[in-house]
Amino acid sequence: MTGQKALWAAEAVLIAFLIWLLWRGEQGWLIGVISVVVLLPPCLIITVWIAHYRNTVGKFRRMSSHQAEFTFLGEGLEIVSELGSAKIPWSGVTEIWEKPGYWMIFTAPSQFMTLPVQTISPTDREFLRSKVASATPQES
Repeated sequence: MTGQKALWAAEAVLIAFLIWLLWRGEQGWLIGVISVVVLLPPCLIITVWIAHYRNTVGKFRRMSSHQAEFTFLGEGLEIVSELGSAKIPWSGVTEIWEKPGYWMIFTAPSQFMTLPVQTISPTDREFLRSKVASATPQES
C-alpha cells in the first residue's frame, strides 16, 4: 500500500475536489458519479482489509495454544501448529524485517509470518540471516 504513493495522492486530491464541489452546493448526477468513483476505492480497500484481518485473527483464535514451532532446516523453514504444518524452501522467503522483539518473514508481497525472537539463539538468527539475503533491520 505504501508503494502506491501517487495513487494515494490522486485519491486525496479527488476527495478534496469532491468536498469542494459539495461545499459549493453542486448537485445532480455528476456529483453522484464523482462520489462513487472517489469513495469506492477506499471503501473496497477497507472492506478487503477487514475480511483479511477477521480471517487471520479467526484462525489464530481457533488455536488453543496460540503457538507454532519454527524449525530452521538446511533446505528451508518448517512451521508446525495445531492447525497444520508447512515447509517453505529458502527461495520462497523473499525478505525478513528485523523488528526489536520479532521478525517478519515475508513469503510474498503482503504475506508474512511473525517470529518472536526472544527465545531464538544468536546462532540461529545468523543462520536465518545467511539463508535470506534481504534480511534487514526495520525501524518500528
